[in-house]
Amino acid sequence: MSYRLLGLLLSIALFVFLILKRFDRKWKKRLLLTFSFLFFLFMTFWYLVPLTPAPKPGGEKEVLTDIVFYKHESSFPDMLTGEGEREIPVRLWYPKDAKEHSQPLFVFSHGSFGVGTSNETLFLELASRGYVVMSLEHPYHSFMTTLSDGRRVTVDFGFMKSVLSSQGSKDLEGTLESLRNWLEIRREDLHFVLDQVLDAEADNEYERYIDTDRIILSGHSLGGSAALAVGRERAEQVKALVVLESPFAMDIEGIEGEEYIFTDEPFPLAILHIYSDSLYPKIGEITTYAMNDRLIKSTDPKFVNKHIEGVGHIGLTDMSLVSPIITNWIDGGLNKRKAPETLFELNRYVREFLEVYGR
Repeated sequence: MSYRLLGLLLSIALFVFLILKRFDRKWKKRLLLTFSFLFFLFMTFWYLVPLTPAPKPGGEKEVLTDIVFYKHESSFPDMLTGEGEREIPVRLWYPKDAKEHSQPLFVFSHGSFGVGTSNETLFLELASRGYVVMSLEHPYHSFMTTLSDGRRVTVDFGFMKSVLSSQGSKDLEGTLESLRNWLEIRREDLHFVLDQVLDAEADNEYERYIDTDRIILSGHSLGGSAALAVGRERAEQVKALVVLESPFAMDIEGIEGEEYIFTDEPFPLAILHIYSDSLYPKIGEITTYAMNDRLIKSTDPKFVNKHIEGVGHIGLTDMSLVSPIITNWIDGGLNKRKAPETLFELNRYVREFLEVYGR
């Protein structure tokens, strides 16, 4: 039994004991019950949300962090964060001894309702080995985003409702329309940040460290789908992709009967695709993932597919460090392993892939 669970049980026992115990003065009982209840609330939060820090990275380089902000005009008025513009906070992890135009760039897009630090364990690992990591926070798609002026933007309720209602839906046309709508703003954000990184002007001091010939796109879930779309569109500027359980949604060309029809155009870049127990065992049965199934069966060595067993979809992120209990509840009880073990395995697959395709 963990000490967190023991503390929670003791707080419950204390509260029940005080309810049953008789006191000469009612005010004393009320006071003790109040303190006991507050202690119970604290222990409940401590048990459910332990907020375990990301494990120490394995590379030799000291890692520094920062956040920068990119602002641009958007084609989506309802996605604006200010007067006529959309601001994208970008979290950074980079090696302390970074040299000009020498560090590979790893660009990450979080999943639905995610945050910029959703895979910090991976970001720290890569930065400790020389990468500059840029993790975008997509306003209104992120659970909460803090803008440069301190304003906080929470997830859009309509977006949240749309994502949740589409889970398991048999309405292929409706689901496809939703996927494309969600991905349009993600693609716009990713394209704009890449444009800024690749242009001649430096928007911040970190852009000067980047070797623009070594750009890796990555993402989890919806963010991975956006990375796959942008990777296909910018194949000459992107080196490879690292994707955490995402469909090739923008490769869908139409619907035939009860199946999506995907493009026959070969994917031009190397991909590491990591799957969990949420999807991998049944991937051939879900039409949204028909392209994924095609590449899993491909003999082309640049398509590398890994299945991490004993973990669910959200378990592929650092949410399992924040709260393993809530993560396991969301994943339907699929997370059978401790978070650091899963994240270390994921990091190893990424390192091995980038040693071949990220150079």
